[in-house]
Amino acid sequence: MKTILQSAAAHTLLGLIFITFCFSAVEIWHVGYDWHDQQRISQLLLLSVYAPLIFYLPQASLPRPTQFLLLTLLILGLCSCLFAAWPEWAFKEWSRYAGLILLALLAGGLAARPAGQNFILCAMAAVGFVHAFQFVVSYMTAFVSGMRMLDADLLFSGFSNPRFFGQFQVMLMPVMALLMERCRQQQRLALAALLALALITQWCIAFTLGGRGLWLGLLVSHLALLLINRKLWRILALQAAATLLGFLLFVLLFKLIPLWLDLDPALRDNLRTSLSGRERIWQWAWEMALANPWLGAGPMHYSATYNPIAAHPHQVVLQWLAEWGFVATLIALALGAWGLLRGAHHLRQASANELDAGLWVAIVGALVLAQVDGVFVMPYTETWLAILIGLAMARCSKPTTPSRTQRFACALIAIPVLLVLGKVLISEAPTLPQTANDYMNQHHTSWTPRFWSQGWIPM
Repeated sequence: MKTILQSAAAHTLLGLIFITFCFSAVEIWHVGYDWHDQQRISQLLLLSVYAPLIFYLPQASLPRPTQFLLLTLLILGLCSCLFAAWPEWAFKEWSRYAGLILLALLAGGLAARPAGQNFILCAMAAVGFVHAFQFVVSYMTAFVSGMRMLDADLLFSGFSNPRFFGQFQVMLMPVMALLMERCRQQQRLALAALLALALITQWCIAFTLGGRGLWLGLLVSHLALLLINRKLWRILALQAAATLLGFLLFVLLFKLIPLWLDLDPALRDNLRTSLSGRERIWQWAWEMALANPWLGAGPMHYSATYNPIAAHPHQVVLQWLAEWGFVATLIALALGAWGLLRGAHHLRQASANELDAGLWVAIVGALVLAQVDGVFVMPYTETWLAILIGLAMARCSKPTTPSRTQRFACALIAIPVLLVLGKVLISEAPTLPQTANDYMNQHHTSWTPRFWSQGWIPM
């Protein structure tokens, strides 16, 4: 009985830490910190707590070639850290990626339990519902308060930048659609209707904020799903219906009502065609990669060379080439291609259902968006991506016990993850606002997110 109570208490604690991370994009509770820094702290807390438990909790089993490639990738990253100009900052980035790998394996292990899998997906949908509710309340407040001002940047909440919200939405929307289809199949129509309203509102927010990368990611991922298995067309149909209704809601709220009340809403341009300076930071990243072809400049070290645009390249392949080198990047691409092909093969099986389709679409959409945005930089986005990859990995694999080699390697990797990220939480996070402000005042820079909201290193 005592063991059962201890197990229940441990799982409750882990669940509370996970919920704390989930709702770090809902309400600010760290005074003096912005959304990005709060989410980074919550991410580091999640990884620091979960990583040491990798040896005790169930985890997904990886094939030996995948284990070898992942281990090689992490070893190359360690070498890159040692030769970097600022090894302390490089080790932070390496530890974060290692922690995300461990988190994906743990999520894969929990996926074997339907209750754990449903808990994770429902928590994600709950965050999306709260964001939709906050958006509606903010819109109504603009009229009730008498301000009569509709500014897109003031109507959404939870993220420092609309693009960061779009990174979350590209994974959230497919998850909400799969949960809606599952509720419909189970005749839980009231819950399905609630999810539908939240999804439609999310699409209205997407049109309001003008996220071109979000639309591209969802379009490519859904069309790819249709090409792989047409029998899973319901997920695409639900998303298409939500898109249409979300657009109609957008027209009503931001075109017709403002026209009727003689208001001029401040919206982002949905038809802009420029790259917003990306071509320049892409060029600088490529030049850095050519200058450091073997091990890169060091993890996070694109941020060590100041430029007037951004502290990261907004393109994941160029980011890895510049910071980790060509060999590590090729290994990462090979692992990504293996995962996508394995997922596509599973989707073609007769046993594939809306859960498999929704997870695959969410992951592919995020990877497409990562070609034009910093998906592998923002803490909230990359953590959810690791969790969804873990769930999808478990769906595509037969439930087997991980080898002793994998368990030993994971336990070994968890040690530096805990030490490095724990040190950041203890010694760096408490004084972060003052440190960041001092840096910006001294160097005359503005907020440019990377690890922290002030992203230039060393800080």
